[in-house]
Amino acid sequence: MAGQQSPAAQPTGTKARSQVKPVVEPPKSLSGLTPEQAKEFHEQFKVTYTAFVGIAALVHLFVIASNPWF
Repeated sequence: MAGQQSPAAQPTGTKARSQVKPVVEPPKSLSGLTPEQAKEFHEQFKVTYTAFVGIAALVHLFVIASNPWF
């Protein structure tokens, strides 16, 4: 009796596992963002990209004006 466990301490079979309901997560994209987060990111990305392209265009114009190659 010293090496025996009580029935409550023994692991239960597959019956207990089948009663556990799986956690359902909302669908996510490959990046792991939800659709709302992806839209927010895209809006900020558009603003940042437009600013970058605008600054790059100005710098190119300044370089051409200061040192034309023709």
